[in-house]
Order: sequence, then C-alpha cells, then structure tokens
Amino acid sequence: MRKFSITILLLTLACLVNAQTSVSFQHLGNATFQNNLINPSLIPEGKLFIGLPVLSGVHLHVNNKVSYNEVFTKEADRIEVDVDKILSNLQRQNTLSVKANINLLHIGYRLDAGPLLSLTINERVDFDFVYSEELVDYVFKGNTNFLNQKVKISNAGSVGTHFREFGLGLAAPVNDQFTFGVRGKFLIGFANVSTPGNFKAQITSNGEAFQVDANWKNATLRSSGKDIYSGDEGDLGSHLIFNGNKGVAFDIGGTYKLNRYYTLTGSIVDIGFINWKEDIENRSLNDTTFIYSGVDLADLDNITQTLEDSLFDKFEPTENSNPYRSWLPVTAQGSWIYHYSPKIDFYVTGGSRLVQRQIKMLYGGGVTYKFGRAFTASASATKLPQQFFNIGAALTARGGPVQMYLAADQVVNFSVPDAKAFDFRFGMSFVIGRRASTQPESGLSRGPIAGAKGLDTNVFLGKKVKTKKRDGIYSIIKRQKRRELKNKRTQRDTSVDKKSLNGRTGKKNTDEQ
Repeated sequence: MRKFSITILLLTLACLVNAQTSVSFQHLGNATFQNNLINPSLIPEGKLFIGLPVLSGVHLHVNNKVSYNEVFTKEADRIEVDVDKILSNLQRQNTLSVKANINLLHIGYRLDAGPLLSLTINERVDFDFVYSEELVDYVFKGNTNFLNQKVKISNAGSVGTHFREFGLGLAAPVNDQFTFGVRGKFLIGFANVSTPGNFKAQITSNGEAFQVDANWKNATLRSSGKDIYSGDEGDLGSHLIFNGNKGVAFDIGGTYKLNRYYTLTGSIVDIGFINWKEDIENRSLNDTTFIYSGVDLADLDNITQTLEDSLFDKFEPTENSNPYRSWLPVTAQGSWIYHYSPKIDFYVTGGSRLVQRQIKMLYGGGVTYKFGRAFTASASATKLPQQFFNIGAALTARGGPVQMYLAADQVVNFSVPDAKAFDFRFGMSFVIGRRASTQPESGLSRGPIAGAKGLDTNVFLGKKVKTKKRDGIYSIIKRQKRRELKNKRTQRDTSVDKKSLNGRTGKKNTDEQ
C-alpha cells in the first residue's frame, strides 16, 4: 500500500498544475547539479559543487503561437503587421511566454551518509500573456465579425516579474528506493506588472439595434517598480540590492525506484508569492455594465459632452497605491524512466504550468546515454503547448573538476524568423571529490561497484568481472578459466586416509615376516 501511494503521488505531480521547459536537459537526470534546480530530489555524483555568477547557468525560453514571419509582412520598402496572417495562425486560446534565468551562485555539499545540502541564488525574469483569438480579431477588425455574438475576454491576462531568489535545499535518501527533496526560497521582487486572475469581461454587439452591451469585473492593471526603473523615483542601484518587496516560495520533489528497471521522478516548483509594497501604481475600472447605442447626430453641438456622458466616463480609471500580492506560476513535471542498461535510460515525461488560472500541458520522450564517467547525452522529442513536436538534445562533459553542459529543445531546421518557440541552456560548475560511502549511489543512475574496474561491473563466483553486455536479465561476461577446487577439509581428510592406509600396510608386512 505504501509503494502504491508513493507511485500515485509522483504520477500526480505532472498533472496538478503552460508547462515545464528544457525536457532534454531534464533527461540528463542527476548528471549535473543544475538538474537539482528542476527537481530538488536529484542528487548529483560528487562531493562539493560550486557555481560562479553567470558562468554556472543561463536559461532562456520563448514560446508564442505566431512567429516573426507570421506577424510582419514586407510591402515595398516598409514592414507592416499582417492581421489576416496572424488570425489564420492563432488558436482559440494563446500564450506568449518569455523566461530568463541566470544562476548567480550555487554551493552544494554531499554528506557521507548520502544527503545533499545546497545554497542557490538565481536572478529571474518571467513574463506570460494569455489572449484569445476573439480578442485579437475584435481589437484589430472591430465588431463586424461579431454581430449578435458574445465576445468573452475573461481568459485574457498577463503577469511579468523580475525577482531574485535565495534557496536552501535538502535532498536525502529516505530508504534504498525513495529519495525526497525540498527547497525553501526567500524572494526579493524588483518589478511587476500583472492583472488579477479573476478578471472577467464580455462584449455583445447587437446588429439590429446598433448598440453594444458590455460588462466587466475586476479590471485592474497593477504595477510595481515602474518609476524606479525609469529613474523618476528612488535609486535603482539600492533597489536591486534590497527593498521592501518580499516573498517566500518552496520546491518539492521525489524519486522512487520501483525496481532495477523502472524509476518514477517528479517535482513541483515555485509554490509561493511576492508582496509588492514599493513604487505601487494600480489602475482599475469600476465593475460596471452599460449599453452604448451611439450618439444623436442631430445634436452635433453637444457631441463631445454626449460622448463623455455615455461612453468615456465608463472608461475613466481610478488610481491607487495599495500594496498587493502576486503568485508565482506553479510548475510541475514528472518522468517515467526505463533503465535499459547502466548506460542507457529511456524517458517518458509530462509537465504543466499554471498561469492566470489556466493549465497548459507538455509531453515528451527521449533517450539518455552515458559515455563513461565524463560524458552524458540525451535526445528528445517534445510537444510544447500550442506547438508541434520539436527535437532537442543535451550534453554534459566533465574534465577534472570542471563540468560543462549545453541543452536546446529545438535543434532541427531552426530559423529565428520562423521560430515560434525555443529553449536554450548552458553553463559550467566545479565538482570536487567523490562521496566516500559504502551505501549505493543515490539518484537516477545505477552506480558501479566500489573498487571494481570498468564502468559496467558484476560479480562472478565472488570475484569482480567486467560485463561485456546485457541481454535482458542476463549479464554477458568473458569466458572464465577453470578454477581448481581448494578445500582444506577435503585435503585434511585425504591426508588422514593416506596415513591410515600406510599404517595398515606396515602392520601387515610385519605379521608376514
């Protein structure tokens, strides 16, 4: 029952909450310390891990439904926005996501008993804009295509945040099968622009009565840090070191080895919020319902006042500087791993991300191959939200204490003007020493036998031998030499029998004489 509960928990991680990115990098497993930032339960191989500012990790991710060439068209000597081309490529719900993450510092230390203690500092920028095809059509082409129809724009919203996170993490093997990881994070916010997730609006155009019925609720645009960044208020330098915009968050993860062939692993990260208190500017429209039937052209002398009374006053925003709270987009991912051999792992991965109360899913599969102790590579096929399948790859290499990695989820036929999405990571860190312990290696990989030569080892008749290859449950080894049976007891019994025989023979000869 306990195994079943843990299995269900890890499978549910990928379905709770737009989706986790960098699938090819995820499939490297515990090959790098940076993989622990995605899943805090992964314990890398090594003793001490050190990452320097910027060099230790840079991550850039972009995902949009339309590419540059699907938005802009060149006409003669000028570039114009092609609305028809945009609308032909949009789906019912669309998302523009941009993410940038720079690792400023990380230090990890692995105890002899197995647990990993870590300190991480990351600079992050996250931006998400959710919009519908109807909204774009209505904005650019008016209500011609929506006579006597309702246009719902309640599913539109945005959130953009620049913040820094300080994390303290612990990953520890609970037993031989299950490893649990958790990381608590202290957040400092620098800038934010967002709309509340409960914004609702609806517009109906009545073609017969020539009127527009509209209503909205919780129409608010919140911002923090705008005047500081523009230089109109405060000191930007001190603001980027420490300020009153604070928050907390935590990450959790688990890795469960079902048996020698299958492993489940998953995580939920960025469960938290930031309270914004500095340089606040909120603009809101009062909750309202109104009907606009146009103006009386016979009274052109008072047309300005008529428009103000019937229309403009409805869109007069109210401003305040009240503090507010914004939540981080919660991200989850989970993988089912098949260990084909000590060198080869097959992955099936799912992920999701919650933004503006909307869930988008990601799916992917791939293979990971270990080239000795120095190299690990992965190749994957990924289905991102609102995208077709993409081919990605990742590679990590280690020489001495230096480890480098490179990963991209779009590596085939990539073209910047035609690209709708890409995900790119690179970095390096220092890995010093190896954990001295008699316990088996933790994480996703099955470690070699301590003291044995070669990467793939086994035991035959009490002696360590090198495995040539594996065939199912069998290990193929070189033909062994015949070994002589050495049994002290057998030798002692044989010696006694010989003495007894010699004694009886000597007595018989004496009698005969």
